[in-house]
Amino acid sequence: MMSKNDVKTKKDRSIRPALTGVICFALVAIIAISIPLYRHRQYVKFTSELSSLTTRAGGKGAVTCEMDGGTSGVSPDAAYEIYAKLIFSEMKKHVKPDPALAEGGLRLTYGLLGGELTLAPAEYQGEEALYVEFHSRDMDYTYLAPHLRYGDFRVLIR
Repeated sequence: MMSKNDVKTKKDRSIRPALTGVICFALVAIIAISIPLYRHRQYVKFTSELSSLTTRAGGKGAVTCEMDGGTSGVSPDAAYEIYAKLIFSEMKKHVKPDPALAEGGLRLTYGLLGGELTLAPAEYQGEEALYVEFHSRDMDYTYLAPHLRYGDFRVLIR
């Protein structure tokens, strides 16, 4: 015959797997929620940083562009238009920096403020996309923007 202690021990053992399952589910849910929130915070920081650089350097005509082996100035209107196109585009996929891909693009330098933006043609799910690589004193951020065409940005610079 079982004593009360044996029954209590059996109940304790049956609770452990359920408790372990609840804890595992909670951890997975926290991770699943925190990763998109972290990426969104990074995107907000990127847009804020690019806005600041565009306002300070773009307004003074201090944005330069390296493209096709040459360097030229970027008009304040073009700097603001580039900013607007990037901010209002869809950021589809956060990606790692790709030096080979960045070589085929154009590089904007925001004066002495320490900001650099590289735009290059890319492909996402079989369609044309834009590779965006941003470096500043405070952050590095790289992503793919579908529905944006590299040619549209080249036209703005010339």
